[in-house]
This record gives sequence, C-alpha cells and structure tokens, in this order.
Amino acid sequence: MVVLIVDDDDAIMRILGDCVTQAGYSVCPAHTAARAMEIVNSQPVDFAIIDLMLPDQQGWHLVKTLRKRTPLPVIVISAITDLSRRVQLLTSGADDYLVKPFDPRELLARMEAIQRRLMPLSRGTCAEVMFGPYRVNLRDKICVRGTDNVKLTPSEFTILQTLVTSPGRVYSRDQLLDNLHNWTDDDAPTPRSIDVHIGTLRGKIETNPKRPRWIETVWGLGYRFRREDP
Repeated sequence: MVVLIVDDDDAIMRILGDCVTQAGYSVCPAHTAARAMEIVNSQPVDFAIIDLMLPDQQGWHLVKTLRKRTPLPVIVISAITDLSRRVQLLTSGADDYLVKPFDPRELLARMEAIQRRLMPLSRGTCAEVMFGPYRVNLRDKICVRGTDNVKLTPSEFTILQTLVTSPGRVYSRDQLLDNLHNWTDDDAPTPRSIDVHIGTLRGKIETNPKRPRWIETVWGLGYRFRREDP
C-alpha cells in the first residue's frame, strides 16, 4: 500500500514515515498541498495522512479537493482540538481525525480500521452489486443495464451506492446529504436536493417512477432500498 503523507514539518514527516514503513507500507512525502495533488495525479496512492496546517492552503481544503476526484481514504492530523474544526474536516470528507501528540500505534490502528471498512470495495469479487437487470460497479462508479451504461450524475451514483449497499436500511435526507458533501455535482446540496436526485434516479432505474420498485420512500424518515426483488 502506498501512503501519501502531507506535512511541512520535517520532524513529524520522519516520525510518520518511519511508522508507516515499519508497518510494511510505501511512503510518498509532500510538504505542500500542491505537491500532494501532483503526486495523486501522477501515480497510484492508497491512503493519505494530511496535516491540517499547510504552507499553501488549509488541510481541509485539500481534503475537499481530493474528495471530488478520488475515494482515497484520508486521516487528518492536527494539534487543534476545537470540535467545530473537527466536524468541518469530517464533513469535508476526512475519514478520521487524530489530535497531536499521538502514539504512532494509534495512527496505524486507525488506518487498519478504515482499511477493514473499505475492504469489500478493494476486492474484485465484492466490488459489484446486482439487482434486477442492473449491475452497480462500486469501484468504477458505473451502473449498467445489460450492456448499456445508465448515465448517472456523481450525486445520483453516490445516493444509489449508499442505498444499494445497505438494502433495507432507512437513510434520512441528512444522512444522504452528508455523503453528497464527499461526492457531489451540486454547489451547495440541501435536503431538498436529495428529493430531486431521488426523483431523477428513479426516472433512470425504475420502470414506473411513480410506483418505485427499488427505492422506497419511508414517510417521515427518508429512503431505503428494497431487500429483495418484489
């Protein structure tokens, strides 16, 4: 696994680099957000550790930029303990937040926990979900009916992926909205945006969008995907 470490402090970079390499991973160091994006755009990267305070831009901005381009797992590190800042980072797309100083073993444990959670999407046999005539490829972010691609926007695919990978679970509009902050074609998505996207998504995958077969409305709660083909 290749780990991108973004930090302008050489001492911290050495500590993190040693920690990651001793765990058997490869390291790509970057001292700025600009250099981090050059690396991500030029070579495969499997994980990112990003310091909040960077010389050219805030770490949360880098996280948000990454989230628009890649599902790369991200842990943000910082000495800042302010709750509102941590919430901002997590809603910007960070998978976890670690406050300095920390034990390197905790960092590795959190990385491994995120990897376990994402493991089904890392194996070809588990990267595809099927329902009715549709195949949803979670790795390539495409939905296929027979041999034809169903043209979905990033927001529509994000909602479909969230629902189809947890059939039967009810998601509120706010929960679906949180995911859209990571992968979205909206400038400023709102709960109302969810209803609009659900409507267009049904128009693309339902035979009769007014009587949906797959994406159900749970009145007063949100939406869910049917467990079985009715």
